[in-house]
Amino acid sequence: MLKVWDIPTRVFHWVLVAMIVAAWVTSEFGWIEWHAWIGQTLLALIVYRVLWGIVGSETAQFRNFIKGPAAVLAYARGLITGHPPPTVGHNPLGGLMIVGLLGLIALQAVLGLFTNDDIYFEGPLRHLVDKELSDTLTGLHHLVFNGILLAALVHIAAAIFYLVIKKENLIGAMITGAKKWQQPHPKLRFTPAWVALLVLAAAATLVWAAVTYL
Repeated sequence: MLKVWDIPTRVFHWVLVAMIVAAWVTSEFGWIEWHAWIGQTLLALIVYRVLWGIVGSETAQFRNFIKGPAAVLAYARGLITGHPPPTVGHNPLGGLMIVGLLGLIALQAVLGLFTNDDIYFEGPLRHLVDKELSDTLTGLHHLVFNGILLAALVHIAAAIFYLVIKKENLIGAMITGAKKWQQPHPKLRFTPAWVALLVLAAAATLVWAAVTYL
């Protein structure tokens, strides 16, 4: 077994999943105040992940899994033929999915800051735009969530495909931090977990300052 994922990355992954579910539940039941707090929490998590993608452990860094078109196509061809090149962390296709999901969630959370429900709730940055634009952004806020659900379903389907067809337990690796690895073990660099706490504090502070003082 090879240690691939650090604790901060794994905790982020599952907290993000829980927050997305919570955002959907609070929206469906009309718990708008809770929904707003969850949205801001999601935004802070995304800011944290962007920062962690720069200063975090090797496998969590964007430069480790964001590849160019040639690498993505090469991996896709290998996947079709049954012989994809081995990857320690996210493969090139998975990297695209991660970036897409993070982008959609970030967009959704930012749009929520400008929304209104025409009754009593307004997002913390609603005052920065006029009513017509706020209504437009509110509609987009609902639309983008459908995109998040679709991307999440594709993500889950891919994990099941790797588990059943490729016999690679991506879900288990994101729980335990380790995966089966037949190649020589690379020397991976892991950033101490206490650094993640500082990064999270910085991200939360940035979001708090934005919604409070803008």
